[in-house]
Amino acid sequence: MRRNISAIVLFACIAFAFTPLQAQSDLAIPQITVGGPFETVLQVLNEVGTSNTVVISVFQGSSAGAANGTAFPVRFDGGSPTAQLTITLNPFQEFTTLITITDATPRNGWIRIQSTTAGGKISANLLFRTRSGSTVTDSVGVASSQRFRHAVIQVDNREAAADTGVAFVNPDSTPVTVTIDLYQADKFFNTFSITLNPNQHFAKFVSEIFSTFGKQQGSLVIETSNGRQIPYLTLRFDSPQLTGGPTRALGFVFQYSVKNSSGATVETGFWMFDFIGFDLVGIGRRDTDPAGQFFGVRGGWFGTNFQFTYRITFTDGTIGMVVFNGTSAGPESTRPTPTADSVPITGKVTTIK
Repeated sequence: MRRNISAIVLFACIAFAFTPLQAQSDLAIPQITVGGPFETVLQVLNEVGTSNTVVISVFQGSSAGAANGTAFPVRFDGGSPTAQLTITLNPFQEFTTLITITDATPRNGWIRIQSTTAGGKISANLLFRTRSGSTVTDSVGVASSQRFRHAVIQVDNREAAADTGVAFVNPDSTPVTVTIDLYQADKFFNTFSITLNPNQHFAKFVSEIFSTFGKQQGSLVIETSNGRQIPYLTLRFDSPQLTGGPTRALGFVFQYSVKNSSGATVETGFWMFDFIGFDLVGIGRRDTDPAGQFFGVRGGWFGTNFQFTYRITFTDGTIGMVVFNGTSAGPESTRPTPTADSVPITGKVTTIK
């Protein structure tokens, strides 16, 4: 992610392929904490107007050591320990369950919520809670996590009891490698990488991942294996309280020039995107556009291949569509200025009127 690329766009055909996003019938929450004073409340909502069968599966977390990723028997509303619960929800019905264990030792894990009904769109939320007797002493809510290919997390550990935690899981059937780069101000601080097998979980505070970072501000820039996306969750810890924090899609910006087959430049400008899973969502601007004018751009990216489209108004006032198919030879850039080691992007531009 730290290598820059330029966007020298040429009229050249390429092949491209895309993988669809996980539907909202398959959700993951990358962190639960149970045992001792900790309990977790799970809420699931059926978002369609038909009945919906939902399977809730619980997996051991990183605190389980060698058992990380195996089935995790818990108590749903005080019932017998089980690692899986199947429920049927009526149209737009909500289901809430309290998840606990009998062990007094705090343990972590993660939850997968899947609809087995075709078109069974669902959503889910989680509450982390601590109790003193029957009194709730702290509670923080998080939504089911979005999957990211590239993400950024703000870190602010300057206060005495403050720390930032990050949790993620591999819900897929093949191993995935996650690389975390830590930046302080505009300087690269250090990097950390881990490979998770299927169903394995990772959860640590920044002070545990980067022990020499200390009480500073910074940013975590996260990248998964090429062509992969997994769910992340962020929590801020102000001892003894937790606060939910955002994990944002990482964006990238590059300047470009479109050249014809003779090498003459026909258009210059820039594109600015966020990675939303395998989707690209952003804006663009041609250098010939009036100051402050931008157009919306949407597309998709898989590996080094991408396609995006945007509307265009022709000189006669009619509306058309620009379709761009492209490929890059290296990692996507997070900086707008090309450097000596920049890698060109090539592609084909088609204008539809």
